[in-house]
Amino acid sequence: MAKANKSEQDIEMTAIVTDAVTDAVSASPAISEASKTPKIVIDGVEYDAKNLSAPAKGAIASLQFAEAKLMALHNELAICQTAHFAYVKGLKAELEGKAD
Repeated sequence: MAKANKSEQDIEMTAIVTDAVTDAVSASPAISEASKTPKIVIDGVEYDAKNLSAPAKGAIASLQFAEAKLMALHNELAICQTAHFAYVKGLKAELEGKAD
């Protein structure tokens, strides 16, 4: 049951990160739109990126940094969960081997 909870947590975390990235900022135009002015989409409202104020550009940079940090932490969590699983499996094998 703990295994199912971890999977559900991973799916939930992925959904949260995906939703945050999708809802907060979408500044990657399609290839056919590459020559057009970049757009920023926040909560479904599109903004022209070239007309943003300096504080807005700073907020976007901070948001991008935070998103990158969240992704790095998510990856680190996945590594730790994998190690935890391996340690538990190894300990269980060791304890079962000693009981015989």
